[in-house]
Amino acid sequence: MRALSSLEVSGTEQKVCEDISARQQFGLRKYGVSVEQNKLSLRQWLQHAYEETLDQAVYLKRAIDEIDK
Repeated sequence: MRALSSLEVSGTEQKVCEDISARQQFGLRKYGVSVEQNKLSLRQWLQHAYEETLDQAVYLKRAIDEIDK
């Protein structure tokens, strides 16, 4: 087994990078612009992040309830 160089990404980190890339492609197809190109205000970006955080809390609670059954 060879040693990983300090610049290689593997394992879990690689999977996260792949997920980010897939999400970026999805967003480009859906919205036609990148996040960088999107002209939302800072307030609008924060609102989106807040709403996604609320969704995440719901998903986490649902998963916890499923485990506790």
